This record gives sequence, C-alpha cells and structure tokens, in this order.
Amino acid sequence: PDEALEELRKPDAILENPEKIAKAIEALSTSRDGNDENYSDSENAAAVLTESYQGAIEFLFEIGTWLTYIDENPQQARDIIESVVMETILQNYDRTKTLKFFDSGNAYEAVKWQSLLIQSARWRQTIYELAQQPRNEDCVFLSLAMPLIADNFIDELVSVPMAWGTLEIYLNCVNYTLRPLLDNFPQIMDDDLFFLDMVFMKVQSTSSSSPQQQSQPSTQHGFQETALGRYIVEMQADPGKKKIYEHLKHFLDMGCHSEATYLMLQSVLQCLIRRRNDTAARHLSLLLESEARRRGCDVSRYSVYFCYAKNYPTEVMAMRNILAEQTLNNPELETIYTAYMGDVPPPVSLIRQPLFIVMLADALFANPERLLNEQLECYAYLYAYASVTIEEIDLSTEGRLELDRSDVAKVSSDIMEASRICKHWNTTTGSAVSLRAFRDLPTLLQCLRHRSIAFGVFRFLWAIFRSKRVEFELNLETMKPYCIVVNELASLNPYLRPAILFFVSELLGSQMEGMEDLSQLEYKKMLVGLLVHLTTCGYVLPTIKKMHLLFERNHVDVSIVRHFVTELLSIASPPYHPEFMKAIHPLVSHPDITDGLQTQLHTDLVKDFMAHFEDELGSDEMN
Repeated sequence: PDEALEELRKPDAILENPEKIAKAIEALSTSRDGNDENYSDSENAAAVLTESYQGAIEFLFEIGTWLTYIDENPQQARDIIESVVMETILQNYDRTKTLKFFDSGNAYEAVKWQSLLIQSARWRQTIYELAQQPRNEDCVFLSLAMPLIADNFIDELVSVPMAWGTLEIYLNCVNYTLRPLLDNFPQIMDDDLFFLDMVFMKVQSTSSSSPQQQSQPSTQHGFQETALGRYIVEMQADPGKKKIYEHLKHFLDMGCHSEATYLMLQSVLQCLIRRRNDTAARHLSLLLESEARRRGCDVSRYSVYFCYAKNYPTEVMAMRNILAEQTLNNPELETIYTAYMGDVPPPVSLIRQPLFIVMLADALFANPERLLNEQLECYAYLYAYASVTIEEIDLSTEGRLELDRSDVAKVSSDIMEASRICKHWNTTTGSAVSLRAFRDLPTLLQCLRHRSIAFGVFRFLWAIFRSKRVEFELNLETMKPYCIVVNELASLNPYLRPAILFFVSELLGSQMEGMEDLSQLEYKKMLVGLLVHLTTCGYVLPTIKKMHLLFERNHVDVSIVRHFVTELLSIASPPYHPEFMKAIHPLVSHPDITDGLQTQLHTDLVKDFMAHFEDELGSDEMN
C-alpha cells in the first residue's frame, strides 16, 4: 500500500498510464479490505488523486489554445509555443529518466506512443537536436526512435549521425544519398569538383603535428572554409543544383563520420567500380578519401588496398607509409621508384593517389627548396608515369592487360625543365624576377600543354600569390609574368578554370593590410583582368555569378565591380546570349555601378547593353 500511495501522490498522477494507476488503486483497495482498522477515509484513492492533481500541463494547453484563437495568425502563435516547449526540453532533457518509459510493463505502450510522437515534424526535429548532443549518445529513447523514423523519413536521417550506428539505417541512408549522385554525376562532373578539391589540398606531415592534433576525431569543422566546402555552399544557393549538392554534402558527412562508416561506404563504391567500371563511383571515392584526410583520418591502408596491387606487398607498404606520414621519405620513395623503373611495374593506380600526386607537385613546383638531381629525376619520373601511362587492368583478377609508358621519358624531361623555371622564379626577388621570368616564359608556356605540369604550375602560382603580395605591392610589374601564366592555364586547361576563379576571387575579396589605396586598386584591377580572360575562355556564367556574389556580400569595392562590368562589355558584342544578359544585368543596372562611370565610352557601353536587354528580355522580365 505504501508504494501504491506513493504512485498516486505523484504530481498529476491521474494523467499517467491508466493501467499503472489502476494497479495502484487495486493494491490500495486490497490492503484496505484485509486490514480495515488501518484504513483512513482520507487515504482513499479518489482523495489522493485529487490532492495530487495540479493540472499544469492542461493549464498550459488551455493557455496555448486561447492564444491561438486570440492571435491573428494562429499558426505563428502555435509555432512560438512549440518553440518554447522544444527549447525547454532541450535544456532539461535527462536521458536516465526516459528509461522509465521502457520498463517491463510499459514497453509496448511506450513504443506505440513514440510512433505517434514522430509523426510530428517538430518532435522529430527535437529528437534530432537531442541526438546531436554528446551526452545523449547512448540514450535508449533516442536510439529506439531512429528505426521508427527510418520507416517513413529516411531523407531526414541522412543528417543525424546517431542513426548511422544501426547498419540497416546507415545502408538505407547511403542508398538514398548515393543513388542520385550516381544518376546525376555528369552535372557534378561539369563542375570539376574533384580537381577543385585536389588543387587546393593541404599536405600536413604527421611529424610536424602535435600528439593532440593527431588524436582528434574526425569532424565537420572547417569544411565550409575549404574550396570544396565553399563551392558546395554556393551551389546550394542555385535552385537547380541545390538538391544534388545537399546529397553530396550528406555523402561526405556520412563517409567521414567514423572509420566504420568510411569503410562501408568505400566498399560500396569499390564494388561499383569493379563490377561496372563506374567512373562516377571512382570520382566519388576519391572525393571521400580526400575529405577524410582533411578531417584528420588516416585512411592510407584502405587507399592502397583498393589499387589492384596485392602482388606487390613491398611497394604497397612503402606507399602506405608515405601516405600515412604525408612526407616523401627517401627509403620508401626509392623502393617505389625502382619498382616503376623495372620491367614489371606495379599498377599505375598505386601512385595515382591524390595525396601522393599533390606531394610530388609541391616538391617539384610549389616549394622553393632546391632539389638534388637524383631527387628531381625520381620525382619527375613518378609524376610523369602517373600522368601519361596507359594501363588496362582486369578488375576481376587484378591482372594487367595492357601497359604503354612510351611517353614517360619525354614528359619527365618537360617536367624537370618546368620545375627548374618555377624554382628560379620562387627564389628570385625584385626587378630581377621580371627579367628572368620574361626570358623563361616561352619555355614554361610551352610546357603547360601537359595537364600534369599545368597542375603543378597552378600549385606554384597559388603559393606565389600568397607569399609575394608585399613584393607585388612595391612593384606591380613583377606580377605581370605570373598573370600571363594564369591566363595561359585558363586557355589550355578547362578543368583548372573553377580553381582559377576560386583563387582569384579569394585574392579580390581579401584585405590588403598596409597597402596604399592606389596600389591596392591597381593590384585588384590586374586580378579583374584575369577574371575577364576567364570569360573569353568560355567560363562566362560562373565568373559573372562569382563577381555578383562578392558584390552582394560587400567583399569588393564598387569601383572594382564597375571595372569588371565595363571591361566585360568592351569585349562582348551583340547579339548577346539570353543567359549572359540575365547574369550580367543585375550588375549593369545597379545604381552604384552606373552612377560612377568615368568616361563616355563606358557610358555608351552600358546604354547599348541596357537597350539590347530591354528589346530582347525586358518584357519577359516584367512578366
């Protein structure tokens, strides 16, 4: 009877599970019948339930109902009330108390109630936010909610890491995310995402990292600060591409959540590659590998395992050590170099690791340190071998069907010549750099026809424009040879144009501390010239949209945008493509742009464009 009374005396006990209350009343009644002398009328069940009733929940419900009737916008009032309740739950949630819902006598009713609860979008959002809190990682209530949600709302669980702990749910999330990526991959391929991610890859040697940094788990922190992360965010603003890039972001998050999720997702992709020779799956696999490394995961053992090189264990172990330490160790590199110089080399995929390619490119082009002749020959040979070797592998047996490395020697020679030029430019300062640069330009530009050299030279330029900003400030003439190389890269290599747009716009939007206003204006006008050249190469709409975005976010001065508009209109002539007019019109028609035109020529250019716009698209825009 004491336990029954305690149950009935709980605040608002009458609102609890009816079966539990009925059992408590029955226990109290049985005790009374057996021992009437101990029974007090004041302790009967009805009195106890009445005294314990507070009605707080019903009172709040009534208040909420009145507010929805009083407010002119009932839905808005309802949303406010639900938000307050949701915030209260998030602040006071105690996972230990939720275990009471799943005791032996109440489990069925609890699950049934939970099934009704998740039908509400607001409650599901509350569950997701609770699941994101580290203190709720092993909460039974939240864990049991995930399978119930997965039955009808799998699209929501692709962003809830707690749900990925269940294999069936994780595989359903993978299927939901991966299928549209594979079906619509040409759309992503057109954006050259893989190359954009690779050209800005940062190499961090584990020997220079602190133990604390090495032990940190993988996180999503910093993803939006990377070139790939920013690009995905910008693409999500495009209604036509929003959905596919949301899938791509969820794909990377799921794969990088833990070692288990990474291995499962890579295994799925490798099955697609081996069974269907799926190019989309191969590119997605490389993107996932690159992002996992950026988040601090050592995935080197999986990277080398998927290279069809099981018959070359020594070379596989050497490459794994290089990838794990992210340094070109001489003993391991010598092992690999000797193997690829031999008559029966390992599969070329073993040295086509993106991280290894970037390390070679930096050693040959971007880093100012001089290389010994032996190092230069080794790096150049492996870099050339990875770029021009033609090889066909039987994916089922991992046996080689074809090997053509006849162009390796010639390309290796060109790589060494381009490397020497970049090393000289990197170490020369002052006016001497211009004299040396213009003398070397024809040779370097000739080498850019090789994609591998173009990639390495881009890494070199990316480092130069960040390290020599002070020198460019003092003498803008020293910047011209580098601008010529950037323009040639854009002309010859379509796959590098997104990367060129990204890095030039980053320079445009950055602050030049200590630089005089006039010098800064001239510096940024030279950068605008690079963007205008990009449009002449056919990369028109992305360039215009990027400048518009910089202007909207106030990252560039209006004079820079005005210069871009007038320069672009001076090289474009009617008839204009409708998409071009729609893209450039918001900039041309902006009062801050048109009111500051300095010359009659610029004014005429703007007037002519506006006249063509009104004639061809004006009525459509009004409609």
